[in-house]
Amino acid sequence: MRIIKILLKSSFFKLLILTQFLFSGVYADTPYQVVYLKNYSAPDGLPSSRVNYLMQDSKGFTWIATDKGVSRFDGQHFKNFTSADGLESNECFRIAEDNYHRIFFQCNNYRVCYYENGKIHKLSNPQKIVVWPFANFFFNRYNELCVNYRLTTKVYNFPELRSIRHPIQNLTGNIYGEEGEEVSLSENDLDILQKELLAGQLSYQTANNNFRPYRLAVHQNHLLLITKDWVHVYRYQNTGIVPLKKIYFTGNVTSVYVTGKNTFAVTTVKQGTYVVNYITGERRNYLNNHITTSTLIDKENNLWFGSYDKGFFLSTNPEVKVINQESGLENEDVLKLSIAGGYLFTGHVLSTLNYIKLDTNQRPAIGSMTIMQDRSDFNRITSLVTIPGDTLIIGTDNGIFGLNVSRNNPATWQAKKIFYGPIKGITWRPDTVYFISQNAVGIVSHQLKSQVGFRFESIRMTSLAWYKGRLLVGSLYGLYTFVPNIPMVDAGEYKRERILADNGINVVKSLASTDKVCAIGTEDQGVFLLVNNRVVQFSAPLISSGDIRKLIWTDTNTLWACTANGVSIIRFSDNYQNYKVSLLNTSNGLPSDNVADVVRYKNDYYIATDRGIAVTQNLGNANLPRPVLINDGIPGEASFTYGQSVVFNCVALSYKSMGKIQYRFRLKGVDKNWSIAPTGEKRFDLLPPGNYELEAVAADRFNQLSRSLIFQFSVTPLWYQQLWLQIMAVIGAIVIVFFLVRKYYLSIIGLQKKDYENELALQRERQRISSEVHDDLGASISGIKLRTELLSNKVADQPAFKDIDGIHEAITDISTQMRLIIWSLDPENDEVSNLVNFIHKQAVKLFEYSNIRLHESTAIGENVVVISGEKRRQLYLLVKEGLNNVIKHSDAKNAYLEIGLYKKRLHIIIRDDGKGFDAESRKHENMGIRNIYARAKRLEAELKIDTAPGKGTSISLKIHL
Repeated sequence: MRIIKILLKSSFFKLLILTQFLFSGVYADTPYQVVYLKNYSAPDGLPSSRVNYLMQDSKGFTWIATDKGVSRFDGQHFKNFTSADGLESNECFRIAEDNYHRIFFQCNNYRVCYYENGKIHKLSNPQKIVVWPFANFFFNRYNELCVNYRLTTKVYNFPELRSIRHPIQNLTGNIYGEEGEEVSLSENDLDILQKELLAGQLSYQTANNNFRPYRLAVHQNHLLLITKDWVHVYRYQNTGIVPLKKIYFTGNVTSVYVTGKNTFAVTTVKQGTYVVNYITGERRNYLNNHITTSTLIDKENNLWFGSYDKGFFLSTNPEVKVINQESGLENEDVLKLSIAGGYLFTGHVLSTLNYIKLDTNQRPAIGSMTIMQDRSDFNRITSLVTIPGDTLIIGTDNGIFGLNVSRNNPATWQAKKIFYGPIKGITWRPDTVYFISQNAVGIVSHQLKSQVGFRFESIRMTSLAWYKGRLLVGSLYGLYTFVPNIPMVDAGEYKRERILADNGINVVKSLASTDKVCAIGTEDQGVFLLVNNRVVQFSAPLISSGDIRKLIWTDTNTLWACTANGVSIIRFSDNYQNYKVSLLNTSNGLPSDNVADVVRYKNDYYIATDRGIAVTQNLGNANLPRPVLINDGIPGEASFTYGQSVVFNCVALSYKSMGKIQYRFRLKGVDKNWSIAPTGEKRFDLLPPGNYELEAVAADRFNQLSRSLIFQFSVTPLWYQQLWLQIMAVIGAIVIVFFLVRKYYLSIIGLQKKDYENELALQRERQRISSEVHDDLGASISGIKLRTELLSNKVADQPAFKDIDGIHEAITDISTQMRLIIWSLDPENDEVSNLVNFIHKQAVKLFEYSNIRLHESTAIGENVVVISGEKRRQLYLLVKEGLNNVIKHSDAKNAYLEIGLYKKRLHIIIRDDGKGFDAESRKHENMGIRNIYARAKRLEAELKIDTAPGKGTSISLKIHL
């Protein structure tokens, strides 16, 4: 027992390597299966490159147990957990999922912990759980933790498991399976199994020291007795177990796992993994020369292989075989393919040509030959074309060669040079081979003996093809047609004709044609199909890429478009009216997305890439599983407070997409368009309060969409954003505004009342002053004026007459000025109509004794417009000054006075037909003009004087009342 504990405390993989490294190989007669394997290790995000176990949970996540922690992988990212996150120990040996979808980990300290809701939880029970290196670790239908080893199932119960109570029918013969199976073995069944073990020299003691372990496994209605030397398959029936098949293997086996779908996997040291169908007996070997530790077949039928020191490997399509350097290929960067004489030929750089014999039951050897050329620095294989007679036409950077492979003996093959110069493309018709070089089209006929060439201007030709009797030439400047005469004459000059330029066909890189249709591959516009004078375009994302490397018709209705992002297969029907597109890339098992060429042989398709050749019979991706979108957030009430960042996390599971997933989000009822993101995290900042629905979908690299995932959440307002508080705040603001406005208007009314009272007082005072001046001072002045007038009449003939007459005129002028003051002070005259009447009367008096005829025009309407006394006085004086100037200086025959009132804008015009004057020179000399400008400025009026010598004068005054 002490030895067992020492063994269990050490890494069981180290133990297996030390104890089994010297054994011979497993399945020496099993053909090695080379497939494309995507490798993930510590530099990619794993905690360690030593993988102990692989498991996929019910959601689809893949869990990886390593010696430095466990990791959850979603196809894009690793989420790692260590002892710092709650793991019992960094080295984990087994992983299992219980019926409540919790993930349990068995660590090297015999303790178990589990993952739930994003965290690692430890068990309260300190009991140790022993899992032997050859044992398995799972939960049965009752959610009991089970370990199958030897001929029994060890069952563990803990309070955290919440196991279902059930009666135990047979303590020693009850065997459980990982998918809910339960088998009750009878004494007779156990005797059969014990005899089988004894015959193989296996016993309780050999299993107890792990030297020759064994265990039982239940899968559906089959019972498997598993050892390191063989697996015996039984059918389980109510009457007992029935032996079906015993499958032997020898050598350095580390473990055997039941992988589902009637298969089990055998992991080994330095011999990879063998996957065996225990019903049909079919065996396949993967990862030769690797130490493998665990195998998983997931829900997408992908194959996963854990390794001792290289991380893990993922095969998305193990049905696609790969021919690479491991298989014997000279160079994995394959440029061209062709089939001739029952051989597959592959063209590479450095003029290397590999050939593989087809139709052989055994794995064929790969031969190699070199095309001898004049240059060693620029010598790719640029074209491989097979013509009748089992002749391979080889185009290179230095010429064109013919290779007759009709003799089934590669040692006798010898390439014959036909033409010197770089070859860009080759095509053929019966007994005639056409090729293009840098600036010429060459023709070789009569069994490759006669040659003729036709020169083009340099258009950088790339490809050529025959279509309906015309030779089409593709170039970097478009598509051209050229129809030569075939008689063998010296090379001549031929003009080219560009076609389909109106369809946008510019840079042509590849051409491929049949009798009915021609396909045109471009640099960035995809594929154009020319059929019955109709042009159809295929571009990304319908096909893998818009940059086409090569086009190939594998039959009259199937077109392959090779790109650096995979190969697209377009299958046509109904005379090319309908089509279906499939995509092949690394997700389908190709060793690389960079595809250069394709050939077909019987039912097999050979696809050239820069990492070898893929061989497949499957042309479609119609049955590929769609991505599964999972809410990866911690469950809980989706309620957020305004100002808090709203973050959602989802994960799209699609291992075949190799991490090339696109996420799309939108808020339903808010966003019209989807927002695109490379990750499944969606963040919102400062969303307004309300209820929302976030819709998310994922698209894989085949443009397949997952089902929508809906996140329902709400954003609650802060305390000051509560509706009731906002209503109260609005009501309070309305009340405050009401009182402020009321106070303001009351103050305005008070001021207006005070102004009105002041105005009334002022009007009374003006009226009193004007009355007193009129009654007292006016009467006195009138009396003085009368007496001086009488005195003047009496002394008319005396010398004092002039002095008395001067006094009379002065008193008359004072009387006039006094009447003007009285008129301006009288509030009853504060209307525009009174002003106009007063101006009219005074104007008539001014022109009464003048030789100038006065013409008046007024338009003031009936509306009462008030004007202050000071404005009335200034306006009158300005008009009077203007009229006086007309009388004194104009020498006019006619004078015009026009007064108009529009709304509250008064417009006065004074003009004459007199001699006029120079306004600029007289502006500062004439006192009257200076007075007019000064009064206009005081009135803040718009004044304009238009005059010129001999053209009369016009004074325009506009004032806003």
